[in-house]
Amino acid sequence: MLVLKFGGTSVANAGAIRQLISILREKNNPKMLVVVSAMSKVTDLLISLYQKAATHDVTYLELLSQLESKHMEAIEELVPMSQQIDIKGRIKMIFRELEDLCRGIYLLDELSDSTKARVMAYGERLSSAIVSVAFQHHGLPNILVDSRDFIQTDNNYLNAKVNLKATYAFMRDNLPQADLLVAPGFIARSADGKTTVLGRGGSDYTASLYAAALNAELLEIWSDVDGMYTTDPRKAAAAYSIEELSYEEAMELAYFGAKVLYPPTIAPLVAAKIPLVLKNTFNPAHKGTLISANPAPSAQNVKGISCIDHIAVLTISGSGMVGVPGVAMRMFKAVALECINVYFITQSSSEQSITIGLAEAEGEKAAQAITEEFAGDIEQGLLNPVSVETPMSIVAIVGNGMVQQPGIAGKAFSLLGDHNINIRAIAQGATERIISVVLNTNDAHRAVNLLHDRFFLTVPEKSTATLA
Repeated sequence: MLVLKFGGTSVANAGAIRQLISILREKNNPKMLVVVSAMSKVTDLLISLYQKAATHDVTYLELLSQLESKHMEAIEELVPMSQQIDIKGRIKMIFRELEDLCRGIYLLDELSDSTKARVMAYGERLSSAIVSVAFQHHGLPNILVDSRDFIQTDNNYLNAKVNLKATYAFMRDNLPQADLLVAPGFIARSADGKTTVLGRGGSDYTASLYAAALNAELLEIWSDVDGMYTTDPRKAAAAYSIEELSYEEAMELAYFGAKVLYPPTIAPLVAAKIPLVLKNTFNPAHKGTLISANPAPSAQNVKGISCIDHIAVLTISGSGMVGVPGVAMRMFKAVALECINVYFITQSSSEQSITIGLAEAEGEKAAQAITEEFAGDIEQGLLNPVSVETPMSIVAIVGNGMVQQPGIAGKAFSLLGDHNINIRAIAQGATERIISVVLNTNDAHRAVNLLHDRFFLTVPEKSTATLA
């Protein structure tokens, strides 16, 4: 079994879908499962759709019409006119459902997370239906399945947590037997039957769940770039694609901003020991990036430089923290209760301060939660008020070759210091495969370029593929 996932740009229009079909025709695998994202930009448009409806902006109807036209145009280019009736009827029915849902939002002022998830799910439902029919009419018989029937989650509708045991059982026991299956990514259902979604980028995760459940020999994720790069090519022109990475290296790079891969994707593959290849739909001859448990040895200690922008840095400090157990626990509990993800943690050795980094959009909410938790300590003067610094960025240096390799951190810090770039905070994991620093966002772009030039002096011939 081969599982392939195609991203939004890979199904963006009829031309991209034809390219996808040509890729499948080159495969020799007797059994394949194809997971597709929504057409490029459609999820953003669906979010705009429910936002307009919720604010009584009647132009949501115009946006709905534009979305319908976009999908109908793809059908008209991919399917012979004489055979368009059935698929157009199905697509129109889906759009009437969506219109009714948006009318309810408009009239009732009801916009819960559950409703948002229902609207966002339409992108993958539409694209998978069109891709399945296109396959049929281009000599690739297939069965279309609904991932909501197989992926069970909790009720965190917009970033749902998967019940792996139930999901794997549903997939193994109930997926139809066919040489080619097509499934929408991103969408799932809660145990009580409500539509949920797996977070932006969640189609990668969908594909890895299918791969793990079915014990696939390989997962291929196809996008519009030649794999995972040494750094973001938009920030460093000398960036180039990496041939091989370990699971751990790929996970760290993805977590710290390498958007070609959704971070949770790796975990199911590690447990099942399934390799992953990142490939370019529009440059299929390029070998891409192979991610596995045992990548080929490399002379390169550092594999990549990642960067996350739009970070808020929060610090709690004061003499009242010294030697007092449970301070960190209380801080993280306060943030966790607000469902806020923490990217970065560091604590002074004197125990007088703890600094965390999180999404800038959640900075004030996190600061309020921490302030409420420590209100008594702050009032007594034991702790200082929570400080919030923005805009900040986290720059991470990643590589298995850094393990027990002296001097990597020293080279990085010395380089940044020589160029008058101030480091606000530093963290290094016990695994030694990542060093991360917090910088002012105004310095981040320059820091990435300097570090990339320092650790990647020999640059192979770069792909000419464009980065979306």
